[in-house]
Formats: sequence, C-alpha cells, structure tokens
Amino acid sequence: MKSILFIFLSALLFETPTIEKDRDRWKPYYTDVTPTKAADQWHLPFDVANRKKINNIKIISIFGDHRDSYVKGHIHTAIDINPALPKAKLVAVYAMANGVVCSVHLGENQRTVVVKHKLPNGQIMFTSYKHLKEVYVSNGQVVDQNTKLARLFTPQESKKYGGDYHHLHLEIRKKFDDYGCASWLTFNNTQLNDRFYNPQGFIKEHIK
Repeated sequence: MKSILFIFLSALLFETPTIEKDRDRWKPYYTDVTPTKAADQWHLPFDVANRKKINNIKIISIFGDHRDSYVKGHIHTAIDINPALPKAKLVAVYAMANGVVCSVHLGENQRTVVVKHKLPNGQIMFTSYKHLKEVYVSNGQVVDQNTKLARLFTPQESKKYGGDYHHLHLEIRKKFDDYGCASWLTFNNTQLNDRFYNPQGFIKEHIK
C-alpha cells in the first residue's frame, strides 16, 4: 500500500519515478544468499497434470506490452499466466527449479516472491512471482520445484482491488540490481532487455 501511495504522490508532483531513484527503497527486502544446488531441471509454476507440458498453462498477457497499470506507460516485464486446467479453486504457485528465496516484497495485490537460481554453468538468474494472496516462504529459504511458494487470488478476492489480479505475473530475470522496482519502472527496450528474459522463450527452451 505504501508503494502505491508513493507512486500516486510522485505523479501529483509531476515527478516520474525511475529505477535509479527508487531502487534503494526496496533493498531492505533483499537477502544476499547463494543457491546451493544448480537449477538443472525446470518446471511450470503450477500444480498441473504435467509440469513439463507447456500447454498446461494459458497466457493472459505477453512480455513487452506497454501498460497503464502502476505507472502509466511502463513495459510489461513478465507474462501473466494461469493453469489451463486448475486442480482446485485455490491455485498454488511453486518454484520452477532449485534455488533460494532472496526477496519477499510489496503487499496487497502486488505481493511478490523472488527466487535466486544458479545454472549448471554457474550463471546466476532469478524468477519472480507476483500477485500472490498468501506467501508460505521467507528470505533465505532453500526451495526446489516441489516447494509451494504461495497461492494466487481467487476471482472473488481480486474484485476487492478493482482489477484482474487472479493470475501469476511471472518474470524471468537476468539480474535483480533494482531490488524489484524495474517491474513497474521499465519504460524502454534497453531497460527491458538489460534485466529480463522473455518468459515464453525461456519456458520453451528449458521446460521439455
């Protein structure tokens, strides 16, 4: 709620927030931890019949679109997805691979969990899961593909916020130097490509 108020006040003062100006506010929510196991097997983030079958998710909104949410005109840094055939009314969100939780930030309809991963070649990357109703993990917690991170809003719970928040905003990140604020303060393709992978392409390449 405080973050939304900050953005509204910034708009009223004709100040456009930037990643560089805003990043330090989010640093306290980040824990600098190192994954112990390599992320060598990737899975869909939902409890579906086959977490290796891409058509078990449905894409609601694509990567790179210009958005009017949060800050008007920012670029969508994720794909918005849901399970194609949810097993239950309450949709659980799971880690996509081995990693460690490095950030739990924001609140209300924007609650976010970020998992830090180490690839077999030693490269570090991140997965970020947003629009979470309940969070079941904390910073520093080691996770794998069987770890339930959170659950999504139901359509009824989403109505409280006047929008459609009953989906997963899934980011695949190259880095997390912005501590989360690039999710709503990315305004051009240079910023987008500097910090984010296209999740659709990443999923096609790594989930087989």
